[in-house]
Amino acid sequence: MTNKPARIVILWNVKRILGKMREMLFYKKLDWNFISKPLKEDPSELFNIHRPTIEDYGLRYRVDGKAKTCYDWWYSAILKDTEEKLYFFILAFHPKWSFFRIIRTNMRARAKQNSLPKFPGLGCDFHEKIGYSEHDEAIDIWVSKITKPESSKRTFARVTIKPCKSHLILKTDDMTLDLNFTSLGMPFWINRGREAICSPKGDSMSGFYDVSQIEGSLKHLAEKTAISGVGINEHLMSFIPPERFWKRIDGIFFCTDQVYCAIWYLENQIEARRFEYKDGAVFIRATQEYLIPIDLNVEYLEFDNHKQVPIKIRIQVDTTKGKLNAVAEAIAETEKQLALKITDGNFIFEDGRRLRLTNGYGQHALH
Repeated sequence: MTNKPARIVILWNVKRILGKMREMLFYKKLDWNFISKPLKEDPSELFNIHRPTIEDYGLRYRVDGKAKTCYDWWYSAILKDTEEKLYFFILAFHPKWSFFRIIRTNMRARAKQNSLPKFPGLGCDFHEKIGYSEHDEAIDIWVSKITKPESSKRTFARVTIKPCKSHLILKTDDMTLDLNFTSLGMPFWINRGREAICSPKGDSMSGFYDVSQIEGSLKHLAEKTAISGVGINEHLMSFIPPERFWKRIDGIFFCTDQVYCAIWYLENQIEARRFEYKDGAVFIRATQEYLIPIDLNVEYLEFDNHKQVPIKIRIQVDTTKGKLNAVAEAIAETEKQLALKITDGNFIFEDGRRLRLTNGYGQHALH
């Protein structure tokens, strides 16, 4: 008679083999040709790229003629105060959960090679549902949290959204952050304003990154200071969160005095088959040109030794008007979001003119 431990091992191996067979059958059924390829289309064809209307920011909307519900409203910013101190701020309003994080960073703190510095930060997770109200030309979203039922301590966040503008207020017992996001130009629209199928499994996403100039104030304890910078109002209009299928996900935006850029790069390999979903836009600020790439690449140059996240990257984007090449270093991290500083870069036009990138900051989302 087979003893009990041996039977368990046999059953475990049978289950593992059956699991592998099911996985192989699943991958065989996937339609690898169904993935959207916006960079392979005519770069002059904008499809549904447009200035967002108030309806585009709504909880419920239509995309490609289908009714959808918003995934989240995401705000991200790299801010500088009057003393040149840098802050990395993210806040997500989600229909069922929300959160914020703010970190004060120091550019001189990264003394150790291949290591992200640790900085003090504030944060809060909201488990309550958001409040939501639509008006003719504005949308209000808010969420609050009381630390304990018997406590008076309260954290509150609110945003009023108008087309290409957002007024955001975050209050805690120790801090008040008051920010105005103003669009710098045309947002980057995922898949040129259509829903994108971004894996053979049928994962989909749509929405836009509205790269913005930010002005406002930060009051911490008794001190108040003016604060400004760049950031995004990311409106994910439909999104299936990444699962085991996506091995690499890069969502990047950055803004310099000369250009701003936004990129989605998804990648996976299953046995001999490999797929990429590439998407993005480059905006020349002086001429207000919105350029859809004909190709792009995100190269990891250096990793953090402990978290194994890329802390130095190279971003290369080819367009019909010229090539963008930028090197960025991570200066802070939270929730798999990296604050970036552009340390080197240029945009070289087809006729040889060159824009050297200056004063550049951004974000790298790894998911």
